[in-house]
Amino acid sequence: MDIVKEVEVYTTQYYEEKFSSSFSYHSIEHTRLVASMASKIAEIEGLDKKDKEIVVVAAWFHDIGHTISIEDHEDESCKIARQFLLSKKIDEKFISEVESCIQSTKQYAPKKSKLDEILYDADHAHTGMLSFMEVSNLLRKEIANHSDKKCSKLEYWEKTLKFLKETKFLTNYAIENMEPVQNENIKKVEKRIKKLKANIFPGQKKENVKSTARGIETMFRLTARNQINLSSIADNKANIMLTINAVIISVLMSTSAFSYSAGRGTDFLIPALILVFGSLISLVFAVLSVRPKVGQGPISDEDLENRKVDLLFFGNFYRIGYPKYENALKDMMDDYDYLYSSLIKDQYNLGKVLSQKYRLLTYSYNFFMFSFVIAVITFFILYFTKL
Repeated sequence: MDIVKEVEVYTTQYYEEKFSSSFSYHSIEHTRLVASMASKIAEIEGLDKKDKEIVVVAAWFHDIGHTISIEDHEDESCKIARQFLLSKKIDEKFISEVESCIQSTKQYAPKKSKLDEILYDADHAHTGMLSFMEVSNLLRKEIANHSDKKCSKLEYWEKTLKFLKETKFLTNYAIENMEPVQNENIKKVEKRIKKLKANIFPGQKKENVKSTARGIETMFRLTARNQINLSSIADNKANIMLTINAVIISVLMSTSAFSYSAGRGTDFLIPALILVFGSLISLVFAVLSVRPKVGQGPISDEDLENRKVDLLFFGNFYRIGYPKYENALKDMMDDYDYLYSSLIKDQYNLGKVLSQKYRLLTYSYNFFMFSFVIAVITFFILYFTKL
């Protein structure tokens, strides 16, 4: 077993035994993310095997000292890392470089090497991820668990905004791939702060916003209820056409065949065939209007990241793995604009489905009506020409 794997096993066990649920942010999940990002960035930056091992080992150890001291956890993490690595007979130079990397994760600590830069970016990777708001809420919860001083939501998000603006990625990979998302997260936090301030400082403007919010919720509920009712009405209409046409086709086919085989002429057969074919086409359109239709094929991560997927429609989210769906939905819940944009998109898509359903029902009723009229007219024409 190589040293990276041994460290992973050791730190994972250490977190399970030493860390309580009060560490909602500085958990084994965060450490796994940092180790994974450190390994990825190190690979892209072209580090050799030894340097890559150093930065990944440091990633696994970088937060492990939280159970001893929250304020000086980097120092405690270095002690734990040193003790373990010495027990594995790792040379002093390797250990010293691991300690240097761990110390570099401090917000204002100097970054002395490429290894320091990689671990710093990996440790702050969550600031450049779409799930930042969700992850940040975990940090807020952890701070509340371990602090005697109560921090309001507004104070927390103002500190978070300052932290985001001060966090500057150092590696090319992070600058190209995570910095754009980080800038979007800054905008999200600014919107959150603006909303919190509006709630704290009441006034005429706030009252108007609240009134609009209630109106928006009422609008969505009313629209959803109306669409459900219209869909139910359409299904009932389709059921009527299915029943009537099925009965007509069954009866006319049997009676027409009997009349033709008994040599009773074609006076009744021709109108019956017209009505049978009309009823058959009408039945097909009625079936199409109620036939279930869901999407096919998997949804790509790119579509999720670009927010092109309607997460509120079952035909979409059943094709997404649960972890991805959960993260995407929580991201939507944390973003006011994204949430309401999704609700609008869902209402629009439901309207399009409803429109198609009623269009097919219109065809069904039209074919039934015209075939019935033509059949009756044909019957009378044939009847009176025989007189």
